[in-house]
Amino acid sequence: MDKRVIRRVTLIGFSLILGGLFYFQIIKGDYYLVRSKANYIKVIPQDTIRGSILDRNKKLLAYDKPIFNIAVIPYQIRNKKRDLFYELSHFLGVPYNKINSNYNRNVKSFFAPVSIIEDISKEEALRTKERFGDDIIIKEMPFRFYPFSKEVSHILGYVKRAEILYNKLKAYGYTPYQRVGFLGVEQYYDSYLRGKDGGKLVEVDSSGKIVGFLGEQVPQRGIDITLTIDLRMQIAAYKALSEEKGAIILMDPYNGEIFVLCSRPSYDLNKVTKGKGVQNIFRDKRKPFINRTIQATYPLGSVFKPIVAIAGLEEKLISKDTTFNCPGYFIFKDSKFSCWDIHGVQNLIDALVHSCNVYFYNLGLRAGIERIYRWAKKFNFGKKTDIDLPYEKKGIVPNPKWKRKYRKKMWFTGDTINISIGQGYLEVTPLQALVAISAFANGGYIVRPHLLKKIGDEETAFLSKNYLNISSFHLKIIKEGLREAVLRKSGTAHLLYNLSLGIAGKTGTAQTSGKSHGWFVGFFPYRRPRYSICVFLENAGSSYRALKVAYQLLLQFKREGLIKD
Repeated sequence: MDKRVIRRVTLIGFSLILGGLFYFQIIKGDYYLVRSKANYIKVIPQDTIRGSILDRNKKLLAYDKPIFNIAVIPYQIRNKKRDLFYELSHFLGVPYNKINSNYNRNVKSFFAPVSIIEDISKEEALRTKERFGDDIIIKEMPFRFYPFSKEVSHILGYVKRAEILYNKLKAYGYTPYQRVGFLGVEQYYDSYLRGKDGGKLVEVDSSGKIVGFLGEQVPQRGIDITLTIDLRMQIAAYKALSEEKGAIILMDPYNGEIFVLCSRPSYDLNKVTKGKGVQNIFRDKRKPFINRTIQATYPLGSVFKPIVAIAGLEEKLISKDTTFNCPGYFIFKDSKFSCWDIHGVQNLIDALVHSCNVYFYNLGLRAGIERIYRWAKKFNFGKKTDIDLPYEKKGIVPNPKWKRKYRKKMWFTGDTINISIGQGYLEVTPLQALVAISAFANGGYIVRPHLLKKIGDEETAFLSKNYLNISSFHLKIIKEGLREAVLRKSGTAHLLYNLSLGIAGKTGTAQTSGKSHGWFVGFFPYRRPRYSICVFLENAGSSYRALKVAYQLLLQFKREGLIKD
């Protein structure tokens, strides 16, 4: 071949090579540099420590404790995954199918560690690492632990990965793998508790093995919060409810601090956090996930009578000495409305002491539905209390407009008679009932109940007073009637007299489609109340059972020195 041709071909070849080098190194150099780095620079996420939750006496209610997981890097084990999983199964006694299932569920990236065996002891973790070397990673992770997982379940809620509701949570800055609070204060105060996750920037070789450390963003620990709850009281209330369905709440009537917020049946927070038995809880007909203190509404029964009474006094429809005769029933046109006993002539104090239906039938007709509706609203019924918990219900205060809209029916006088004793369409939460009775204890204002006492070391301020502008003279009359209900032997709450706590209160038996609900609400000591209390028993049959639970609980509080006389 001619030498000139050879030189020409050689020159063209070198030109093409130089052109290619120029294109890939100069023009596209930055692009391929980024791609090259992406192939060997990886981020290993690190969970933060979530803030702890404490009771008012610094008892831990929720905290993170370390657990040890066996993890693998998918790229590193890609050619031996099956054999490795079988060997691990044999070595640790964990079923192969479970290891494989954990792998498939947890894998997110070809280079990020994937937990395949979870929550083993430190000794097992070290022994496994010694046996399998670089094929596995020992991953220490924080696990949310609840020392009293049933007693405070409805207060606290629980923690899960954000990926469960990621489409909703990503707008609030959550990553799929970040832990987030569900229900309770874990959800309500998640922004304080969650902290900020971190990560390590590492270099890996072509086999996926970590060969260098490039940097780290240190996780930021969440902030501890202190609640107003007294754990000793809470545990006692949980035991007092026993197998009953219901709720117990104990609160400071002046500032709304809640000492006890107990709902039963409850559920095991530790099991739910691990994902164990969740479907069984959902299928349970007793509905343990429902926080009956704020998420369920019930007819109020005779506990509503003090509100009807104060409406009658303030509207000048009755006085303390106004009387009605109770023959055991009340007749309006062709309808007969019963009382639970024959009380004879009753004044207002007598009617509160004996919980006389006939007295309040008469008063309700004098007041009319619009007055009753207005005063029920003043006492915060039909509204949320704004407690610092999610998913609170507001209940129902009916009137003719409401009935036309939601029941497509007219309002009848019989509806007014029924609501006068807390029956009919009226529905409230136990916490609403407690807030209402507290207005008689604190001198006439609606307080905002709350669970948060401190964020870190900083005291929080929740004091919110919605004054009702009620005559102190009229308040004193209602308080007298509530106190006499305990003092008199014929009073519906006389069982509590022997506690010597100066209790004033109101019982209520609320009729429903099944067995009646039982209520007791009250406050003590009478002269200067420190506590207001609500005991509610679902389908208990009568208020007496609620009264007995209140008696046993307060007796235990006295014996253990948890309350002052």
